[in-house]
Amino acid sequence: MPKRFFVLSASALLSVGAFAALTATGLTPAAHAAGVTWPSQVFAPYVDTGLSNTTLTTVASDYGTKYFTLAFVDGSGCQWSLPNESGWQSQISSLQAQGGDVSISFGGYTTDTNGTDLGNTCSSASAMAAQVESVVTTLGVSHLDFDIESNEVTNSADITLTAQALAQVRSWASANGQSLTISYTIPAAPTGLTSSGVNVLTNAVANGFTPDIVNIMTMDYGTSGTEMGSAANQALDATAAQVASAFGISTSAAYARLGNTPMIGQNDSAGEVFSLGDASTVESYAAQRGIAELSFWSEGRDNGGCPGQTTASSTCSGVSQNSGAFTQAFQAFTGGGTSTGTPTPTPTPTPTSTGGGGGSCAAAWTASAAYTSGQEVSYNGHNWTANQWNDDEVPGGPSGAWNDDGSC
Repeated sequence: MPKRFFVLSASALLSVGAFAALTATGLTPAAHAAGVTWPSQVFAPYVDTGLSNTTLTTVASDYGTKYFTLAFVDGSGCQWSLPNESGWQSQISSLQAQGGDVSISFGGYTTDTNGTDLGNTCSSASAMAAQVESVVTTLGVSHLDFDIESNEVTNSADITLTAQALAQVRSWASANGQSLTISYTIPAAPTGLTSSGVNVLTNAVANGFTPDIVNIMTMDYGTSGTEMGSAANQALDATAAQVASAFGISTSAAYARLGNTPMIGQNDSAGEVFSLGDASTVESYAAQRGIAELSFWSEGRDNGGCPGQTTASSTCSGVSQNSGAFTQAFQAFTGGGTSTGTPTPTPTPTPTSTGGGGGSCAAAWTASAAYTSGQEVSYNGHNWTANQWNDDEVPGGPSGAWNDDGSC
């Protein structure tokens, strides 16, 4: 992500050199970490640390958003770095003083494409683990994210070393009284993770590490005109089944370990636009499904500075909006969201009229139900058939989610 946002088996101790460096200053994870308790369901938008157009405490004050995901840590030469580290460290401290916190994200599109993620540049799992542990103690955080996309998804050696290193990090934290939440962020399609994405998860489990959260990137599908809100919700449902299988848990338990991260406004793929209406749909559905995390790429784009732009910008959304509109639409998720309960697919009614008028009306459409492709409803004197999964998409509305079968 910045271009495309595709969110314990060895020693339980630090390497000797890293441990000495910490103990010399009296720092351990338990002593140094902020100790902020995160909500079980949290909205934590990504912030591009390579830019300077986001002040965390200002967003918190304006919209109530107190949790963020800072992207991205680069691992060139097996040495972690974050753009303007001292400036962001100061912002993190100020935010934590107000009861907020951040997750630090490693990797991302550019890093993974160039092969400078830690899993590709470190010679051993223990060397990578020492770098990750340094981030935890230096920045005083308890949440980490590993954005695995581009070349890294199919690099078996890279994802294996990463999983082995994170297994060590988790053991290290536990031995020092530190609770860490670690997420994997992986690209998804409306049909769920690719086979390579599933392999990232099964590889991790095989190497002693199971991510706490699997955060899916619901963006940049490469198909013009995709209804992005519905596609994101479809991806969530499809991935839940894949995570359940990979982790050996129930589907309901899998939902509680999922994150969902669309790209607001104009995506990198031409003709793909995630609207404010999509934001409402995705936030509500995420709350209903009881997922762990909701995010978007990126906070610095949440403004109407380039309305109508048909290519993605790093500093504006490309849609007409008030500043912070997407943040406000998603913020309700941290407080439990706008859910009205677990969605139950509406039973498929018996087909009636297929057009031409005069047939009997199908069951009435309702905004509170989710519909799947092929289901038929009646609305405003017409029968309509869903041509895709949809939730709160009015028949005849601009999303094009329904085909008009004619009057009834």
